[in-house]
Amino acid sequence: MGQFEYVMVLVSIVVGLGIAHILLGISGITDRMSHKENRLELSLAHASWLGFCFTWLVMFWWWEYRFSSRVADWTMGLYLFLIFYAVTLFLMQAVLVPRTWDGVTSLKDYFLERRVWFYSFLMFATVLDLFDTYLKGGVERIWDTGPINLGFVALTVPVVIIGIITPKMRFHNFMGVLFFGWQIALGFVNLENLGS
Repeated sequence: MGQFEYVMVLVSIVVGLGIAHILLGISGITDRMSHKENRLELSLAHASWLGFCFTWLVMFWWWEYRFSSRVADWTMGLYLFLIFYAVTLFLMQAVLVPRTWDGVTSLKDYFLERRVWFYSFLMFATVLDLFDTYLKGGVERIWDTGPINLGFVALTVPVVIIGIITPKMRFHNFMGVLFFGWQIALGFVNLENLGS
């Protein structure tokens, strides 16, 4: 086992837990929807942001492979950074999935009650992603990611500020769908090949 594989074991466990947590959440939603009584009110914002988180976790695993060719000798600092980044992505999605469904009747209300935490983690994850990109090739690598990624980073700041302030679901719905689509575009436009 090489250094990269060794380092990525713990990171992959955290990413795997995040994906498992999302899938268990979807399972819980499906279960609640199958009951005639006490049905769950769904939310486009909740669903799209959850899809966004799932996609980011999957793509994080994909694009971290770039470190396999960039780093010969791993440092504790870089190792801790990657774990911290993975934990931040885990927490971002964990805010959206109830640990228990008792008392949860509306995913819209659930999202609105937790939006400050969600958007805070979104901002922090975006900063970590920018630093992660820098570590893979400096400022040149950041510029090389192209307008889709740079636009995403630039738009995140006002979206986070407005998202924390406003309870208007129209905003959360629109931004959730936009960012989910944007995340998918990032994956297929910028990160099509493993290690690119």
